[in-house]
Amino acid sequence: MPPSIHPVDLITALRQKHLTPAIVFLTSRRACDEAMESFDVADIVLPPARQEVIAAALDRVIANYPSVAEHPLIPTVRRIGVAAHHAGHLPSWKIAIEELMRQGCLDAVFATTTLAAGVDFPARTVVITQSSIRKARDFTDLTIGEVQQIAGRAGRRGKDQVGFAVITPSPYIDLGVLTKGLTGHPESIDSQFTITYPMVLNLLKAHPHEQIHAILAKSFAQFQLNQRAELLERKLDALHVQMEPFGPRVCTDWITQWQTFDQARRQRPHRQQVKQQESPELTARFHFMTPGRVVGLTRGRGIVLRQYRSKGQRNPMISVLRPDGAVTECPAATVAEVFDRVFECDESSAFPWCSAASFDELHYQLTELPTRLPTLPILIPKVSEPLPDAIVQSLGDFPCPTCTSRPACQKDVAVASRLRQEQHRHIKSIQALRASLWHRFQERVEVLQKFGYLTPSAHLTEDGEWARLIRIDHSLLITELIRAEAFAGADPALLTGVMASIAHDDDRPGAFPRISTGLSSLLGQVRKLAESLSPYEDPPLLRADIAAVAERWIADPTLTWIGLCRLTTMAEGDIYRLLARTLEFLSQIHTLHATHPGLADSASKAIALIRRGVLEELP
Repeated sequence: MPPSIHPVDLITALRQKHLTPAIVFLTSRRACDEAMESFDVADIVLPPARQEVIAAALDRVIANYPSVAEHPLIPTVRRIGVAAHHAGHLPSWKIAIEELMRQGCLDAVFATTTLAAGVDFPARTVVITQSSIRKARDFTDLTIGEVQQIAGRAGRRGKDQVGFAVITPSPYIDLGVLTKGLTGHPESIDSQFTITYPMVLNLLKAHPHEQIHAILAKSFAQFQLNQRAELLERKLDALHVQMEPFGPRVCTDWITQWQTFDQARRQRPHRQQVKQQESPELTARFHFMTPGRVVGLTRGRGIVLRQYRSKGQRNPMISVLRPDGAVTECPAATVAEVFDRVFECDESSAFPWCSAASFDELHYQLTELPTRLPTLPILIPKVSEPLPDAIVQSLGDFPCPTCTSRPACQKDVAVASRLRQEQHRHIKSIQALRASLWHRFQERVEVLQKFGYLTPSAHLTEDGEWARLIRIDHSLLITELIRAEAFAGADPALLTGVMASIAHDDDRPGAFPRISTGLSSLLGQVRKLAESLSPYEDPPLLRADIAAVAERWIADPTLTWIGLCRLTTMAEGDIYRLLARTLEFLSQIHTLHATHPGLADSASKAIALIRRGVLEELP
């Protein structure tokens, strides 16, 4: 594979082929910035008339967004007619680039794939230089939907009769991923509906508890769950047909009777039974880790080939087929997710635990799995079902030795047991899918009752009335901080720093200003409370360095935006999002002026101090 084409050569070729304006999608922010730097010594300069048109368009944008005037890329944009657009830039700069592109002033924009979705940003040509995207700190193959979103930007309505999608050579590109993306069907849309504590409080404020079940049943999330349940119900009907030849014999439940008899017959009195110390969660999840089931592991995904218990300790184990074709043995406790996807698996008693044809098919299916899969909602019993003790009944208590049906039972028990286990699994899955949302709602209700936001009859208490107004992430932590009077006497800078640390969810390292002693002490209290609430709500990162950035912006009203950016290695766009998100959290606290006037007043002052400079340009 030849090396990647140089950005200057790429733009030159696109201009020669009349394929501009173009959007060039790159893998990361740094790649976009490096592409722009490569034009600093380029000799391809626009004609003076084109440069004047771009300058005039920029002046019009600067009149509305003054911060654009100081952007370091403006000389390159005016001279070359290319720009960069990614999440590290200020919203005002991105708006300016989008407007220049719509007016036809630019020949190319270097962008990350975030530009492909949610922005009306068409071009005559899109250039795909990658088959993967950086998410968090790792690279993941583009999904079919993402590839089609990128290609869909090609062609301007009313200006182009044809749009062009160009794939450039790269040593790291996977043409198979792009081919599948351009020709396949996009992944199905999965509901992102989650039941939060503020949602529960506000629903119970507006509706009686007994009406909530019907309300949740009308959601798109429950509609999708019902579709999955209906699919399992059809499989359950087929299993009922297969079970008909194994109907009642001398014993009504002959399968259980024979299994108990067989276990008693094999029982060795001198062999001590090892008592299992499994959590209810692991016991419930292990029931669904059957051959063919797709599971999420600590690193990657796999398909279960068999489930068994280890010798001696009798710990639940699974054999898993990995995407690289390896078969590994894993403790069931290491499974992070159980997905609602099962493939046919022709089981075998010898390694690799399935037939060769089944192994090849499962490996192919595993490599073809979409990036996102629906998880299987598994209801965890509040009290785990006790495991059976050693069987103490004597063989004389069973009719099996003299029963006329014994030969048939002994012959059919293996197949009948497997079919019945499948029935039980499908029944439990269907119950979980049908009751998943309501079950989660009830769990939230019980937590709110425990902390005193709801009465035993599910009515809002005095604290519940004001807590329902905090409709943001980590709402339980924030309301418990307020009840504990953690912010009593805290000035706007300290309050802003804490809210910023709660709002921020990125662990990207960098250099930041030093945190004050007061904020450090307050964050220590917040961390202790967040840890105590971890069984009920995932704790935030609570980064002290991030809190210091927001605190400095509030504590020093004379600090300019450029001065703030020089105090940290964070990109401008990241700082803007941090402060905008913090502003949202403070606005929620400001709504508590009736019940917590002092705290609401401090939040109001913080809001006024945040809204200056760049943050005044956009609503």
